[in-house]
Amino acid sequence: MKLKTLAAASTAWLAALALLTASGFTLSATYMTREVTCLFNIVREVRSITQLEVHLLSHERESARVALAHLPEHVGARDAARRELSRWLEDAREQPVTAESASVFEEAEREIERYLATHTQEHRQAGASHDEVDRTFAALERLLATRLAEARIARQRVDEVHRLSEIVSLGAAGMLLAGVLLALWQLRRCVYRPLLSIRAAIDRYGAGSHDARAPQGGLDELREIAVAFNEMAAALAEQRKRQLGILASVAHDLRNPLAALKLTVDGLRPDRPLPHEERLRSMLTRIGKEAARCDRMLTDLMDIARIEGGELELRRETRDARELARDVVELYRPTATAHELGLSLPDEPVPLCCDPIRIEQVLNNLVANAIKYSPAGGAVQVTVARVGAEVSIAVSDRGVGIAADDQRRLFERYFRAPSSSGVAPGVGLGLWAALRIAEAHGGRIEVTSTAGRGSTFTLRLPS
Repeated sequence: MKLKTLAAASTAWLAALALLTASGFTLSATYMTREVTCLFNIVREVRSITQLEVHLLSHERESARVALAHLPEHVGARDAARRELSRWLEDAREQPVTAESASVFEEAEREIERYLATHTQEHRQAGASHDEVDRTFAALERLLATRLAEARIARQRVDEVHRLSEIVSLGAAGMLLAGVLLALWQLRRCVYRPLLSIRAAIDRYGAGSHDARAPQGGLDELREIAVAFNEMAAALAEQRKRQLGILASVAHDLRNPLAALKLTVDGLRPDRPLPHEERLRSMLTRIGKEAARCDRMLTDLMDIARIEGGELELRRETRDARELARDVVELYRPTATAHELGLSLPDEPVPLCCDPIRIEQVLNNLVANAIKYSPAGGAVQVTVARVGAEVSIAVSDRGVGIAADDQRRLFERYFRAPSSSGVAPGVGLGLWAALRIAEAHGGRIEVTSTAGRGSTFTLRLPS
């Protein structure tokens, strides 16, 4: 699982809970608003009904007083009660009526209208007055009882919705808490603990435990980090192993020329007479050859250190490529007596802007390899040519050659082709350094080779 997947899932889960909770609250609030509005309307209607009852009784009382005393104040009170009856009846009509109370309301409305119609200011049937009042009052009481019953039912519904809202709230809060705890548990299991494991592995590695590896668990990103750390640690271990092997190889390779130097110098000890001139010259030639071999190995190692440290400086100047090639060939001609060193140069100068010391170092490496990997002798040809805007210097031999599969890795650091590693000693650094120097000049080294038939290395540099 990726980190963004976990975050998206947690966010979606919490958002769904929040949406569900909000939806529940919204629905319950809407329902409770509707029921409260219904209760409010019922309360208003109950108030209208009670006012109708009060003014009905007041109208009846003042009508009786008018019939007995015919006083003006009683007539005014009766008329005021009649007007209030009409006003509260209109107010009751404006209230919403439910299907359950519609028939009861219509009955009460008819009784009030009948009562008002039969009790005018000029006419009153005394015998029927009490019966009409009783019928009208009974109709209002039935309407009042109906509305109160509806109010109780609405109140029960409000209470049920309230209890349901509390249950939903508690359930949503519990689910939200569970979601948060689940998200925290997932973060601890998939993020925090793997991070601690990776940190512990890094700390162990930094403390010197080079076999420390990070467990590959948790989210994909953390697993990728652990894999990258483990690969880095393995690469460093392999590099350390190679470096130890290189040191052993360098020590071994240096031991051979040093042993030869020691044996040769032992023949020139002060307590012994000098050998004959011919043998002395041979011994000095051998000393020079072994010293040059040691110098070449140490130069390769120092160049590698400079290249890796970014300290390879080029001191460019314009030189004739023919002179560079000629100097390198003449350097090896006295020592490579078993090989035929050939030099093919154009008639015209071949100017080349380069660091001559570094380019001679590359050519030295290519010519030395051509001689070294041609143990049976043979021709080694150095050819200088201009190809378009480039200067090419090719070194060809007829030695052991390089297999096609090994040519792809030929310029890798520390790589030695299996087909040639047993022919001559080395640590696989010369060609790597030569390619870096060529690339620093903006050039390249190309190779064509056939196993058992020789190789051609071509240095191409911009002129």
